[in-house]
Amino acid sequence: MRYGNEVVICNTDNLSLRGMYLRTEHEIPLDTPVVVTVYHTNQPSLKVNARVVRKEEKGVGLQINNLNVSSFVQLRNIITENSSDSGAIMRETYKMLKCIC
Repeated sequence: MRYGNEVVICNTDNLSLRGMYLRTEHEIPLDTPVVVTVYHTNQPSLKVNARVVRKEEKGVGLQINNLNVSSFVQLRNIITENSSDSGAIMRETYKMLKCIC
């Protein structure tokens, strides 16, 4: 994750089309814009623009701001690969349409 001049290595605990939770003990203020590079096996890396919407002792919750079509498809493929709830994925897909640029 990159914000300002900082680069922080994190682990993803939760990933969705609308956001993610990253485990880190690094202090990142609320509303801070960040760029997250997601690395996933068998997939090229994916860059996501987001902002910090939740802070906890062990990590931060991020809300995805916008995605280009290619990044959206790649993120959706990662989530689909790791989920058995296709209905939830479709509901999130419709909610994210306004964020795709």
